[in-house]
Amino acid sequence: MWVVMQKKVGLQIVIILFLFVFLITLRMQQSQNLVLIVSLSLMIASFLGAGVVLYRYRKKYVISVKALASLENIIVDHTASGTTLWAFDFFEMRQHTIIVSGFIAAVKSFMIEMRKGNLKKLETEFGTFIKEDGDILTVTCITSGNTASEENWIRQRLQNFLYIAEARHRNDLREWRGNASIFEESFLQIICSVINIPKALKLQKQRIFKMEKKKDRLYEELKNFDSKIDIIGTQFENGKISEEEFEVRKARIKQEYKRIREYYINACFLLSRVIREPKEVNIKVSKKVERIKNTFLEIKSEIDNLQVKKMEGVVTPKDIRNKNKLEEKLTDLIENLDKLA
Repeated sequence: MWVVMQKKVGLQIVIILFLFVFLITLRMQQSQNLVLIVSLSLMIASFLGAGVVLYRYRKKYVISVKALASLENIIVDHTASGTTLWAFDFFEMRQHTIIVSGFIAAVKSFMIEMRKGNLKKLETEFGTFIKEDGDILTVTCITSGNTASEENWIRQRLQNFLYIAEARHRNDLREWRGNASIFEESFLQIICSVINIPKALKLQKQRIFKMEKKKDRLYEELKNFDSKIDIIGTQFENGKISEEEFEVRKARIKQEYKRIREYYINACFLLSRVIREPKEVNIKVSKKVERIKNTFLEIKSEIDNLQVKKMEGVVTPKDIRNKNKLEEKLTDLIENLDKLA
């Protein structure tokens, strides 16, 4: 904001100087054409200058909002031991000092892979992992995906977090003996100082609302695929289309079904991390919901591993069949979860 204000002040000075030159010129030259040219030049310069400032301000604002809305998790590790000291979940809007979250436990394998390969960024089915290293700590941010400008915005905040955290706890970290709770309050304060948490909460609520609408729409689309196959089946039986055309259309519908199902699973995966009160509030139901969520994460992790093999070009026909079976199993789990949550 300060940079934008400086640019506005600079623009105002240019306009004032332009007006000053204009008045001097007007006094010295009473030519009508010159007055018209100078007036038009002044108007054009003013509009262009204001437009540039507005564009830069809007671009900077949009980048920060989109980057903030993409945040899902921040995980802080003790670099030497690889132990997670602290984590913040932007869906749950709460912190963890031990790995009690099934999601955090599920993504640890990707973080280990990043550390071994010295990777700064990793794309996975669980999200985009963005990592920054300090002298003693490593902080990883999981996002829903970003442009280069948004990623830079996030990295700057991670670097600020590392700088403050390591400066404040240098002795504690160097002599750390395994008690992560000593960092809980301090790390939360630091993350609140580098990221606008209330604004992040508002943006996440908006994102969750949109995702719930998207999930419902995708579910309706999935239900319609059976009727589409029935329609072309009837057309084939009545002799309106050939067997070859029937098989081509059927294969196309099934391919589209798999694509929509993948979107549906991803939407459900995101929403499964949102804390909700179960319809029937009792310990038995709560435990069942937790078991389903953990199974969901395990299967999602298996699917992610198969997706990595596909990207590396080492996937086999058996892997593809297994992936389809896992996605069908996930769909069943989602339906069971919706009945309880």
